[in-house]
Amino acid sequence: MKNMLTTRKIFLIVFFSLQIAGILVGRFTKTKFFCWAPYDEISFYDIDVTVDGVELGKDEITDRYRKPGYGRENRSIHNLISIIRQYETTYGKEDNAIVELSFITNGHSEKIWIWPEDKIIP
Repeated sequence: MKNMLTTRKIFLIVFFSLQIAGILVGRFTKTKFFCWAPYDEISFYDIDVTVDGVELGKDEITDRYRKPGYGRENRSIHNLISIIRQYETTYGKEDNAIVELSFITNGHSEKIWIWPEDKIIP
């Protein structure tokens, strides 16, 4: 019986410690993968991609990243940037792609993220 209580206490301590760690990670990172609170960012975006000088259509962009070429991102826009960055540094690293992601978050001014420079322009 006493051993069962000790095991239960250890489990609860570990469980709540992981919850607190997830909250802290989510608080201080851009991607917010571990946040279990409601997302407080809504972004409208448009992706333009040029591969070896040829501009891709929206359907080709959707096939490339498995995300629509334009639309609404209910999570942090950095989740979408992470998806594009991951693709371009692995599968698409030989494609000489130029990606321009324009987005508006929470009704603020438009910003543009550019690959391969990997920077956001206000």
